[in-house]
Amino acid sequence: MSGAQRARSAEARPLALLQRAGAILALILRAAGISARHALARRGLGRDDPAAAAARWRRFAARYADAAMRFRGALIKLGQLASLRVEVLPEAVTDELARLQDRVAPHPWSEIAAQLERELGAPPEQRFRRFERLPIAAASLGQVHEATAPDGRELAVKVLYPGIERSVAVDLAMARLALWLFDFFVVPDLTALYREIARSLRGEMDYLQEGRAAEEIAANLARDPELAGLVLVPRIHWDLTTRRVLAMEFVAGVKINDPCAAEYAGVPREQLVARASRAFLHMIFRDGFFHCDPHPGNLIALRGGRIAIVDFGMHERLEPGVLAAVRDNLIAAVTRDADLYARSLVEVGAIDADDAPVAREIAALSFDPAYYNLTPQELVAIDFADYFTRMRAQMRRLRHFRLPRGVALWSRALSLLYALVVELAPGLRPLDLFGPYVLGFLQGAAPARGASNSPGADASKPSLRVR
Repeated sequence: MSGAQRARSAEARPLALLQRAGAILALILRAAGISARHALARRGLGRDDPAAAAARWRRFAARYADAAMRFRGALIKLGQLASLRVEVLPEAVTDELARLQDRVAPHPWSEIAAQLERELGAPPEQRFRRFERLPIAAASLGQVHEATAPDGRELAVKVLYPGIERSVAVDLAMARLALWLFDFFVVPDLTALYREIARSLRGEMDYLQEGRAAEEIAANLARDPELAGLVLVPRIHWDLTTRRVLAMEFVAGVKINDPCAAEYAGVPREQLVARASRAFLHMIFRDGFFHCDPHPGNLIALRGGRIAIVDFGMHERLEPGVLAAVRDNLIAAVTRDADLYARSLVEVGAIDADDAPVAREIAALSFDPAYYNLTPQELVAIDFADYFTRMRAQMRRLRHFRLPRGVALWSRALSLLYALVVELAPGLRPLDLFGPYVLGFLQGAAPARGASNSPGADASKPSLRVR
């Protein structure tokens, strides 16, 4: 075993966890110093040149990205989430953190084999007819291997990294400290944001929960007969699934952003993107229970033009009261009603009534016609750095902002979906894709409630399958 492999296999030992905590604490203190300097300058208690401040944030983000690639675990996941929050974080930070979206190096086979034996009660060679040692995908919390069950079923087996739960516990403890500290510098209630992040990360490490989410989403999508013929959710094989091992139907295809995807699938790339978008818009606006991570790595183009959706670890459900507030916000955006926008935030408890006048001013900025219903080509001509700078300046005027549960991931899913269209399907007008789903949602149809919460329960419910 190489030195790097030994380091990885020992990453959850007490000394390694202590070193991990120390490295994260150093990052927190550095970020706090930068934020404090900026906050003091904003209050006239010092000077902070914007170019110098951007350089400091860029150096900090580079240090964070290096630490995340070294320690992995939740640090990568947190960096990936942060890289998408361009409306909150400086562009210098999000640009640097974007490299954490790249592929993660896999763990050594010896660790994966030991994890499989612990979870399934026997070595992989006894539980599977074939199990490929090289993974077909590796992420921050686990990796996926191709395998064949004893009865010939072709599987994709996801294995949680050994010791990752203890590493994530340290990361979350340090994240809680950081978010508590930064509550003094930013508008949103970061304590609430921490609870949402922690719940999401813990859920991603529970593969029984992920399997149930996949089955519920498959059942929901199957209610649309046309969509059911275009989208595949791999079937979960519960006999080889545990909390740390997930066995699912193997699907042969290529990622939707692969240069050969259109030729492989036999349909234009725009059509593939439109089909994937319809599936996610169905989840977000019609079901209220949705996959939160519509990036190209989770969308597989299949022969014949179908799209397979994989990796349901990050999922969320918006509660009815939050859904009502989201609906009112969308109605406000469509009708340019700043009063309704502010009132919906008050009713959901996101802001206090005293902050409603400021919220109305923020709405006026958000509803700027210059940013409305643009094609991807038109979008790239917009100076969004200026837009988000203006938005952050307005948000600071709010005395308190509490993010309702689920909204951060709802926003993330929509942002990623929009980015997918911009990147892979230039020329598609977002309103043409999003419009029918948004309008149906605005009409007030209640999202369907989910499927059973037990593994493999209610086999009568439909699932999306390749026939």
